[in-house]
Amino acid sequence: MNDSNSTLLEPDASAILSPRFVTAGPLLIAGLREPLDANAAQKIPQLWQELIACWDDIPQRVGAADYGLCIRLNDHEYYYMAGCSVWDFTGLPDKFSPFIIPSQTYAVFNHVGSVQFICKTVEAIFDQWLPRSAYLHQAPRENALHFFERYGEQFDPITGEGDIEIWLPVIPNRLI
Repeated sequence: MNDSNSTLLEPDASAILSPRFVTAGPLLIAGLREPLDANAAQKIPQLWQELIACWDDIPQRVGAADYGLCIRLNDHEYYYMAGCSVWDFTGLPDKFSPFIIPSQTYAVFNHVGSVQFICKTVEAIFDQWLPRSAYLHQAPRENALHFFERYGEQFDPITGEGDIEIWLPVIPNRLI
């Protein structure tokens, strides 16, 4: 494959590096989770397929958006959770994990292109935007939100495109 064809599939850097800022939360998420490891590229789509197959098992579901959470367990361990917003966790079947997205300020980035390239957007946020911004990543604690993906009503699961956002918890860098 030549470089000119591969660049058409990658996200637009100008869109990635132009966030809006939102103070939001808390948001209750119920979903299925897996540790992030060397097999994450295969596990995450399977996790979404499994979640879609059991939507009807989540009677507390609210809204049309879906969420992919990257949660830090400790220094170098993370897990991914595919889920949806719920009004409460009461009566949630055992196969679903609960997580509360905390109320805080987020830098919200649009992901342009296919969901298969979402890692490139996340890398650009952490490697390019964050070091040059006037913000710090909200220091994750154990079992804390690292960032999350929001798949809105216009997301098409067949094509893997449309209405995808990355929400990064941030605080102002008081040293700048």
